[in-house]
Amino acid sequence: MEKLFRAVDEPQPGVFARQSIEEGRVFVADWYAKAERIPGPEECRRRVGEHMPEILGLFDSMAVFAGDDPAMIAALAGIDPPPLIPAGCTVRAFTRPRPTMLRNYDFHPDATSAVILRTDWSGRGVLGMSEGISGLLDGVNDAGVAAALTFGGRHVYGSGFSIVQIIRYLLQVASDVKEAADVLRRMPCAWSHNVLAQDRSGKAIRAELAPDRAPLVTEGYAVTNHQADVEPRPDSAQRFDTVCALTEDAETARAVFVERDLRKEDFDEWLGTLYTAEYMPGENAVKFHWRDGSWAQSLMQFEPGERRVTYPG
Repeated sequence: MEKLFRAVDEPQPGVFARQSIEEGRVFVADWYAKAERIPGPEECRRRVGEHMPEILGLFDSMAVFAGDDPAMIAALAGIDPPPLIPAGCTVRAFTRPRPTMLRNYDFHPDATSAVILRTDWSGRGVLGMSEGISGLLDGVNDAGVAAALTFGGRHVYGSGFSIVQIIRYLLQVASDVKEAADVLRRMPCAWSHNVLAQDRSGKAIRAELAPDRAPLVTEGYAVTNHQADVEPRPDSAQRFDTVCALTEDAETARAVFVERDLRKEDFDEWLGTLYTAEYMPGENAVKFHWRDGSWAQSLMQFEPGERRVTYPG
C-alpha cells in the first residue's frame, strides 16, 4: 500500500485551495447527505463570525471558490460535520533536549489528504498536516505553539465545529498555551476529541472536548483515545501508560513512536500509523517520520515536493 505525501506552500488561499475544493465536491456531497440538515451559507457565515471572527475574511474568500454549494460551504466552515470513522492517535509533549511534541496519526491511507501545508493567513505563519481543505490534523505556528488532535473514544455527535477546523483556528490565533486553552474552552466541538498543545516554553495542556458536555482543559503532557470519566479501551489505555512512562527526552522516545510500541499496523481496522510528526515549537518546525525515511520542514525553510510512503498490507 502506498500513499503520496505532498508539501505545498500557499501563503493565501489560491490554486491549491481551489483545486482541493473542486476535487472534494463529490465526497463532501455524499458525506453531508448523511446529515440531518445542512446549515445554509448565511448560517455558516454567522457562526464563523460568532466563534472565529479573526478568520471570517478567510472563510469569505474560500466560500467564493465553493460557489453555490451549501455542503461545501458547511465543510469549509467545519460546521456540524456528519459522523465519520474516527482515527486513533497518540500524542506526548517533552521538554528535553528542547520543547518537542511527538504524535502518531493512526488512520487509513485512503482517508487522509497527506498534504503538508504552509500558509500565511491573516499574517500568521502556520505549518501542518492539512485536512478537510481548510483544517489541520496537527501543526505549529510562528508564535511557537504546536497542537495535535486525537479521537476522544466516545461516539457522540452534535452541533459544533469539526476538530480539524478548531486546530486550524487555534494555531491562527494562539500565541501560547494559555491562549490555546482559552480557544479550546470556548469552541463548540461537534464530536468527541482530545487535543494536546505545547508552546515554546515547554508548557503543555490537554483538552477533552465533546458536544454533550463542557470542555475539560488542564495542564497535561499526553493524550490517546479516551477521556477522564470513560473506561478506556485496552489499546488506548496501554498506549497512554506507555507514553506516560517515557523519559522527558524526545530523542530517546522517538523510536518508540516510529518503530516500536506506539506504532500501529492494523490497516484492516483503519488504525495504522500513517506518520509520526515531531514538532519543535521553539523552532517553528516539524519533522515527519516513517520507517523508511523522514522529511524536515519549517516555516523559515520549507521544501515543496512529494514523497511516496509504503505501508504493509
